[in-house]
Amino acid sequence: MNRIMLFFHVLGAVGMGFYLLLPFFLQKAFLEKRPVLHVLYWMNFITQWVLVIQLFSGGYLYFKGSYSFLWIILVFITYMSIGGFGGLFGYYIRKYHHSPQDFTFHLWIRKVRIHAIFASITMLLILVLMLFPYQF
Repeated sequence: MNRIMLFFHVLGAVGMGFYLLLPFFLQKAFLEKRPVLHVLYWMNFITQWVLVIQLFSGGYLYFKGSYSFLWIILVFITYMSIGGFGGLFGYYIRKYHHSPQDFTFHLWIRKVRIHAIFASITMLLILVLMLFPYQF
């Protein structure tokens, strides 16, 4: 059972790689097209569900191992941050997608980029925490 859960956990980590690539997708010429935004919204939506799979598989693996209290707290905070920043990214994409054509693009793109960059940074942080769990 451990190998199956580890497989799903690694598969979920690959799926969450979307957050690592997200800032590179946020070019101005790329984002002005609404069909592209629709694809980004659905990729984010799927990645949010992958985050739920990560919660269950990671919870199972956590109870099978022994980790320090500091590591647990750091993983929890980082995990919630990824969910929050990813969720806000999806919210702003959906808000723009359902808006009229004369939406203020410059203010919106700044919010989207900030949330995408923070999601990428927290994803990098969770990768470091997962690769070196016994260093904390």
